[in-house]
Amino acid sequence: MLGLGRALGETMAVTFVIGNAHRLSVSLLAPGTTISATLANEFAEAFGDPISRRFWHWGLVLFVITFVILMITRPAASVR
Repeated sequence: MLGLGRALGETMAVTFVIGNAHRLSVSLLAPGTTISATLANEFAEAFGDPISRRFWHWGLVLFVITFVILMITRPAASVR
């Protein structure tokens, strides 16, 4: 439960810092959003099968990205 609370807290902190805007911009300084922020902000309004299925897909994409990053960095950490 502490890990879940920390993850949600960090998600919300990043959401507030980057502006929580659902649009693409060419500038790195323009407001934006992240996958985890979108999931956290809109999950309460996810009624209906197609919408909840979309959130499950985004959650799977986020998991795969995290897993790939951990697998890439794991061999580098074991070299020491």
